[in-house]
Amino acid sequence: MTSGLRKRLERLAAFVRRRFSREEVVGLYFTVGCAACVLLVVVFGMLADEVFEVRSGPNPVDMLFGVMLTGIRSPGLTEAMRDVTALGDFRFLLLAAPGVIFLLARFHHRVSALLFAGCVLGGFVVETALKLVFARARPDLWPRLVAEKSYSFPSGHSTMAAVFFGGLVAVVFHLRKRRSERAAAVIAGGVAIVAVATSRVYLGAHWATDTAAGILVGLFWVVVFAFGTEFFDRRRKRPRPAGNL
Repeated sequence: MTSGLRKRLERLAAFVRRRFSREEVVGLYFTVGCAACVLLVVVFGMLADEVFEVRSGPNPVDMLFGVMLTGIRSPGLTEAMRDVTALGDFRFLLLAAPGVIFLLARFHHRVSALLFAGCVLGGFVVETALKLVFARARPDLWPRLVAEKSYSFPSGHSTMAAVFFGGLVAVVFHLRKRRSERAAAVIAGGVAIVAVATSRVYLGAHWATDTAAGILVGLFWVVVFAFGTEFFDRRRKRPRPAGNL
């Protein structure tokens, strides 16, 4: 091993030790948050590459979930799915998101309120831009039970459901320490996100890969919100050196 390589490895090891030390917990949150965002971007890129390859039609996964979910349609289930899909609709979020932001600010969590607002807005802007970039057509192999005019990839409802309900889970993790409460939040948030994504395929509005991509986009912003909140909160609480008093 050359001396230059040895020095680089030593510097890398020292960096990792600092990041996982108690004194550098703020840096640790920043590092983990960046790594999680990179991972989500990579997975989204792999999925997008698959969509580009079959842009003119569905892949086997899309066909499987499309046939399976549209094949179980019934009047009662359709009505229920319409109610579920509304949880990712902009009309619901225009009421619910400001309510969450107001409550966070009201109870003196202003940084969380600003980050939550930024993530909801960021999720909407990014998924709208990605629709224009990919310009994927909506499914046309079975009757569509909802009227949609925009492109298909990624699913806007799935994105916003992931941003909103995932953001609520992040709020619970930030404010509550009991494992039972955190576990309940993860389960409830996960069920809501998956339910909205499923409803979009059932109603014929999206391919399954559209909803998966939407969830990935939403989770990206949830990671930004969650680690950003922890980063700024811990940085604010970190004791200042005596010389700066």
